[in-house]
Amino acid sequence: MRYLFGKPRQVVAVEWGEGELRLSLPARGGRVTATFPLSAPLEEQGFEVSRRLQELMKRGLLSAPLCVVLPSHACTFKLLKLPTGNGETREQVWKTETANQLGLPLAEIEVAFSEQTEGVLAAAVRKSFLHTYLSPFVQLDLPIRWIVPSIVGIWFSVQKPPSGSWGILELRGNRERIVGATIALGAAERLRLIHTVSLNGNDGDWLVSELQRTLALYHRTFGEPVGQIFLVGARNFLEQIEAIKVLPPMEELPQNAEGNTVYERALSAVANAVISNPSILSFPPPEREPALLWRRVEERLVGALSVLAVIGLITGFVVSSRTASLREQVKLEQNSLTQQRRELNQLTAGDFGLKVQSLERVWNMAADPRNDPLELLYWISKALPTSVWVTELAFLRDGQVVIRGSALSHSAVTDATRALSDLRIEKDKPLFAEVLTNYANARTVADRTLVEFQITAWLRERTTLRQRQVLRP
Repeated sequence: MRYLFGKPRQVVAVEWGEGELRLSLPARGGRVTATFPLSAPLEEQGFEVSRRLQELMKRGLLSAPLCVVLPSHACTFKLLKLPTGNGETREQVWKTETANQLGLPLAEIEVAFSEQTEGVLAAAVRKSFLHTYLSPFVQLDLPIRWIVPSIVGIWFSVQKPPSGSWGILELRGNRERIVGATIALGAAERLRLIHTVSLNGNDGDWLVSELQRTLALYHRTFGEPVGQIFLVGARNFLEQIEAIKVLPPMEELPQNAEGNTVYERALSAVANAVISNPSILSFPPPEREPALLWRRVEERLVGALSVLAVIGLITGFVVSSRTASLREQVKLEQNSLTQQRRELNQLTAGDFGLKVQSLERVWNMAADPRNDPLELLYWISKALPTSVWVTELAFLRDGQVVIRGSALSHSAVTDATRALSDLRIEKDKPLFAEVLTNYANARTVADRTLVEFQITAWLRERTTLRQRQVLRP
């Protein structure tokens, strides 16, 4: 299978069988693995797997593309000399030839291919087994992208394979017993021969004899003896067999993958192999059933409608509250307009000349720069010399303007007082009626003498003693 969108960044690998469910999930900085024992009877383990996966899906742990790992002993493999070609014609010819050479009906099997330098490696699995194995994932509509036999994933996970002929022996089972074995043989990165063995109650000596026949077949076919075999599985199962000594040197396969057990590490290794080689040998993912698809669409629609209903209720409540608030504001504005209209009518009922004079006084007061703090600040900053800077400016209700600041000398303070006294605004009117210097104290800061001062100016004539009081520091 060719992956058209580049290498995937995250892959969830999962397998189940032999009373266990194993997962390898992407995590920050690596992967995390988990094994769940299946306590249900064999015919009901699929429902237990579905329940476990549903719990993980609700936690958002199964959102990445899914790689389902098949037990190798459930598949049949063969390296075939098949014709090359393009498109659907080639695929159909390969399927027909594979079914003929394996002796299996094409309608009852699902096939997958991987092009090798010495031919095409074909894998076949019965559709009935594949349907049962994938049913927990299909029922939950999980995003299945790869269906990879475990031995194929383990083979391509080896980063530095030996240069000569070598092999991998995979023992499948659980903590209590071994149910099957698969041996994969090849040279360097080329995978040439895969032989699966189901124990079906046979002992270890029978397994060793099967392995000997497979090694002899490889030697006759390719003319090379197998120099080394790497083991994946329970090594103690083989150590109890005397006949194991006739096999080539055997050691555990070094796996640079996360996991607490050898099977968890093998599952993580398969996930890493899929990430680095997305076009790995894989059976086609199952097509989504129309009824299941419509059910998912219906669930999403119901959820979306529920969310929209809640949003509508909240929006209606907010709009109604806002409308009531706007009504209150409109009522207050109407009352204010009515009051202003009443006052205007009262004004127009008296002498018109007095009203005009009153309006003129109001206008002159509003247009007088003395009543605008920003205008006063502009004129004051414009009048003060550059050797004086203001640190505080206070405007009092009785027309006092208190200016505090620092100057470079006493003469600069005197110049500032004189400039404020001579300050004229429009129509040559003095801005201040009186300007006094309250104090000018010299102090030394960082070997420099500064004069701190306070100047009080009056915008209007002072008429009472209370108004003559100045703001002290």
